[in-house]
Amino acid sequence: MPNVDVNKILVVLVFLAVLVCIQIVLKRSSFVRSNLGKPVHWPLKVTNTLSLSKFATVSVIECAEQSFLVVAGRSGSPAIIELKGAIQDTISPNPRVELND
Repeated sequence: MPNVDVNKILVVLVFLAVLVCIQIVLKRSSFVRSNLGKPVHWPLKVTNTLSLSKFATVSVIECAEQSFLVVAGRSGSPAIIELKGAIQDTISPNPRVELND
């Protein structure tokens, strides 16, 4: 068995004890409970989805009164872009394509 220094074990145990004490104090504190105890619910709403190809899709998602454009493909991470107010007004939930002759 390798040489284990008792001081190192003691330092780790004291550190863990301090962390546990801080957690207990924070859980019992009325200040933390009153200020941080209120849950914030912002539901996500998918406004529109469009398939760009066999593996890529684009979606408009609303959250907390903001809209985001999410482009997701088969490989790589999705791209997320915040839509500003002027762009949001031009997006309709039922897109139609008009062909001119």
